[in-house]
Amino acid sequence: MLTILRRLLIVSAVILLISDASAMSSQEYIQKYKDCAIEQMLVYNIPASVTLAQGMLESDYGNSPLAKYANNHFGIKCHEDWTGAYYMYDDDEKGEHFRKYPTVDDSFRDHAQFLRSRPWYSFLFHFPRTDYRDWAMGLSKAGYATAHDYSQRLISIIVENRLYVFDTILQNLQGFGILYDVAPVIPVAAQTLPDYVVLKQGDGIYKVAREYNIDVNTLCRINGISVNSKLAPGQKLYLKQQHHQSSMTNTKPDGGKQPAPAHNGVSAVLPGKVSITE
Repeated sequence: MLTILRRLLIVSAVILLISDASAMSSQEYIQKYKDCAIEQMLVYNIPASVTLAQGMLESDYGNSPLAKYANNHFGIKCHEDWTGAYYMYDDDEKGEHFRKYPTVDDSFRDHAQFLRSRPWYSFLFHFPRTDYRDWAMGLSKAGYATAHDYSQRLISIIVENRLYVFDTILQNLQGFGILYDVAPVIPVAAQTLPDYVVLKQGDGIYKVAREYNIDVNTLCRINGISVNSKLAPGQKLYLKQQHHQSSMTNTKPDGGKQPAPAHNGVSAVLPGKVSITE
């Protein structure tokens, strides 16, 4: 009997060790999901720092059962308007229904749409996207969570992990590329990629990168620009390396020319090189 108990204890200890080893850390969470937060900041003007902090807090850095089995990183429950799948989970009450998503990216998108569509959160959008403190306090005031120290916990996560650097990454764009209530377009397959696109009002470097499944740094190199370059409607943005790159130019609406470097490639979407640095 004692031998069996010892074996059970050893097995339990091994399971706990394996579980701890596979648990996602705060830095792993940031690196994995920062692009999701930045994208929703571009679309809905919600601070990326606040989105990341909420995801980290609500999902226990992606380790909660709700995050693992339902891809739900923000604790959003099924309301009357929800027609998708659900996951039963004990929260304030036993067996509550939470939204279940096909991917984590869908969870980040739905979180942004949820905040944007609820009138009791509307006052938040009067705050600048660099004002994470007012956003955090406003979320608590609006009743996003029942914990009395919710805003302080969000602020602590933001400060400790320096998440606020993601809020200013596009500060020189002066609002161009910020869209509201526009769902991201499904990426185009690489074989159907056009040579270039003509920018429309609301288009920006990150939006184009996501739509055409091109790494944003590659897109910048092709066009000889940076992520902070000002773009304008009517401007051509090249998606492929041109055969005659030495003479190839990028024409802007005012007749100016921009040289396009000789690098190209199709890879991950959004700013893979964005990182927290001193």
